[in-house]
Amino acid sequence: MHDFFASNTDVQKIYLLHGLGGTGKTQIALKFIKESSSCFSDIFLIDSSTNGTIEAGLKNIAIVKGFGGSLQDGLLWLASQVEAWLLVFDNADDPSIDLRGFIPKCDHGNIIITSRNPGLLVHAGSDSPVSDMEEGDAVALLLKSAAQKVTATTEQIAAEIVKALCHLPLAIVQAGAFISKSRNLDNYLELYMENQEQLLREKPAQSQDRYKRTVYNLANEL
Repeated sequence: MHDFFASNTDVQKIYLLHGLGGTGKTQIALKFIKESSSCFSDIFLIDSSTNGTIEAGLKNIAIVKGFGGSLQDGLLWLASQVEAWLLVFDNADDPSIDLRGFIPKCDHGNIIITSRNPGLLVHAGSDSPVSDMEEGDAVALLLKSAAQKVTATTEQIAAEIVKALCHLPLAIVQAGAFISKSRNLDNYLELYMENQEQLLREKPAQSQDRYKRTVYNLANEL
């Protein structure tokens, strides 16, 4: 992503992060923004789950910039600013939404789309499929979410848990939330095998990201 947005700055660039729900697409986008914020003149994150939320996000750009108060005003402001702004269409999962009408018609600017719909590749100049986490990162995420000290023993136990969870970030955060409350890392895997559906419904008391659904809900949506 860094190389893609750093090269050929004279054209509009669109990057797609796609994969199943809960694999960390939004987190990757946010990490990229944190690391590269100085490269962009403005950064706008738009909830793209419905036509209405996209329209509201673009209207808000117009309002914030004093450029009117409509969807079209937001698009016109972006088109008129020949600068390195970044627009993020987050959670653009609904295949019935035509993003084409929400992409500024200009030859400049940068866009990231996060979606479960690989069909949005039609809009993108480059993409990355997002699946699961590397084991080391998954173990670190579990121990952090579970508020557990990092030791050789806890890392070994965590490695077995994240393997059972298929290294899915959302499932790992949920497991960490349960372990943090129960303070019992050792027995989690056994409990998970016996009560998988119940544990997959667990939600963190303090969400560490913007993803509010549970793995169980996501499984029923797919």
